[in-house]
Order: sequence, then C-alpha cells, then structure tokens
Amino acid sequence: MSIPRLDILLYSHDGRGLGHASRTIAIGMALRRLYPRLRVLFVSGTPMSRELRGAAPLDWLKLPAYETRVVEGRSRGMDGMSNYTDQQLGLLRAASLRQIMELYRPRVVLADHSPCGKHRELLPALESCSPGATSWVLGVRGVVGKVRQVGSAAAAEVFRRHFKALLWYGDSTILGSADCSRLADTYGTTPLETGYVSRMAELAAVEPFAESGPQPLATISIPWFGENSTSMLSCLYQALQAPELVNRRWNIFLPAEKGIAKTARFVNKLKSIPGCRLFSFGPRYHGSLLASRAALIYGGYNSLTDVLYARVPTIVLERAMEDDEQQQHLALLTAGSHGLLRSVAEQDLEPEHLRRLLATLFRQPRPPAGRLNLEGAAMAAAQLAALV
Repeated sequence: MSIPRLDILLYSHDGRGLGHASRTIAIGMALRRLYPRLRVLFVSGTPMSRELRGAAPLDWLKLPAYETRVVEGRSRGMDGMSNYTDQQLGLLRAASLRQIMELYRPRVVLADHSPCGKHRELLPALESCSPGATSWVLGVRGVVGKVRQVGSAAAAEVFRRHFKALLWYGDSTILGSADCSRLADTYGTTPLETGYVSRMAELAAVEPFAESGPQPLATISIPWFGENSTSMLSCLYQALQAPELVNRRWNIFLPAEKGIAKTARFVNKLKSIPGCRLFSFGPRYHGSLLASRAALIYGGYNSLTDVLYARVPTIVLERAMEDDEQQQHLALLTAGSHGLLRSVAEQDLEPEHLRRLLATLFRQPRPPAGRLNLEGAAMAAAQLAALV
C-alpha cells in the first residue's frame, strides 16, 4: 500500500526552557485548527509535548531529550535522561531525524531557531533530501541574542543551500527593524514578519480557560531552576510574609524537578505560607493567569507572550545568560507595554524590593488590549500551508 507523504514536519530542539517547543507546537496547533486536512507531525525531545498542546489534535514523535545546566550564565550540555552523553544524543538524534525524513517524506519542514539544529543534528536530514523534494523553513524568535548556532557563517551557508523561507516571530512596531535586518544580512533573504507566536492564544481557540478554586491574587511562574534560584526563592518567601501580602492567595507553578536540597527547602517553606498553592505546570496555569491581578515570571519568549495575551500587570525576572537575549528583548517590550511589564535582574532581587513591586502591581488596573501582534502562529501556519 502506498502511504501518502507527510505534509508538514515541525522540529524543535529542547533543553532547559520551553520556548522553542512552545512556539513550534503553537504553530502546529494553528495548522490543525485552520487546515484540518493537512498531515502534520511535531518532532522533538521535549517531555512536555502533551502538556504544551493541551486538547489540540496535534500528534508528535518523542526523541531522546537533551539536558543542559547553566554555569555562569552559559548553557552546558549534560547526560540526558536516557544516560547518553550530550554528544551521543546529537549523533543519535541526527540518525533518527534522517530516518524520519526517509519514512515520512515531508513536503515542508519547519525548524525552530537554528538551521543546523542544536548539535548539528539536522544536517544528515538536510543532505538526504533530493533537490526540490522538501521545502525547508526556518523560524526565529523576535530577539535572537548572541547565539552562535543562529548567526555563524556555517549556519548561513546551511540556510543558503537548503532553506526556502525565513519566518521572524516578532513585531516590528514594538521591536523595531534591527533584529529583522540582522537576520536578512546573515541569511541573505528578507524574513517574513509573522508577529509573536502565542501558544496561549491557540489554546484559547481550542477550549476556554477556567481557574478552579478561589481567585488567586497573583500567579508566580518558575519554569526551571537555575544558578540563582535558591536566593530568589528565599527572597520570595520573605516578601510574602509582609502584612499586606500574607494570607492572600498565590498560585505558584514550579518545574517537575524540585532541584537541589537547598531549593527544595525553600519550596517547602513556601508551602507553609497560608494561601500559597504550589502546582506543576499544566492546564491550570493559563486559567490562573487570566484570573490573577498580577504575575511574577521569568523573561523567556513563551512566558512573556502568555502575560501579554492575558494583559496582567507583571514583574519579569531577567536571568543572567550569556546570550543577553532576555535583557535586549525586555528593554524593547517594557518600553512599549504602557506599564504592563516591570523587569528586574534576578541576581539583584531583594525581599523589600520585591514586596514593593508586588504591592504596586496590585493597585494597577488591567490595561486594555495592546497593539502587540500575537497572531504569529496563524500567520506562520498560512505560510507553511501555502508551501505544501
């Protein structure tokens, strides 16, 4: 029996955060919503595919996951959950992706962030394609930062040889044209500006969000523990003891892994605060965010699009990472948010400072809908469908 070709394969690498996978899954959700007859498959190592897609009818293939740790602001590869080393995982995933390409013969492939993949794992799949048989598309976040896999001459050459189109998941009315122009200079083609890719917007199109239980005063999101997490949790615990904040309802969302012993100790302390409810990430998060009067998040692309969609006054913690993406992105977003976002470096956070920030947010009304374009998933889906 002849099996039809896959229409669109979506690939995202994985590691500490969820931004790459979240963007790609949101585009997959938009494809399944707007073009339900297309055959679409998401491929990644992220263990959070089911949670990220919600009730959307998007299927996926799970690869062995990359694992990273942050040392002095730099992401460093480490052994994965399968006990293969970072280098071995790159080789295994490269072979797997080539076989997936041969089996499914996709008409279009969308790769997130880097034309080569995190550890060059896309190269065998790219080289195995017959000229013109598959349209390869690269999608890049609004502010790239200093990421070698995106801006190197080797990445540019791979793009020139194999890729057909470039999508930019940004909004020039807020971010300006500098990042888009840099991408055009690097890759020798004009990127298509899609707007921000909001997974929360796609989830809302599938089913309404609902917060079960009493309405929270604030939603606090910590997607992964890093070098400064112990001091941040200590600061949060102390701030929530303030008279105007204690006995309020706080929904705190934490990563599945509870971190080292010192981190776990402060997690347990937060549990002891009256009104604090601790959860792992899942369907409850977005309903909590919409019901909250304020939020405290980290400055990743996915987290920012969530609070911008929900229009909730937010404190954004900047992680000190070598690529400097969060700092560059937040400087531009904060200036155009009309007070919705207030950023502070994670390492500079102090209990009294956090208390004042939270108290100020609670007195701030929810702003009207902004001018930020959050329709990037639908726009990207339209471009991919047109290539099929």
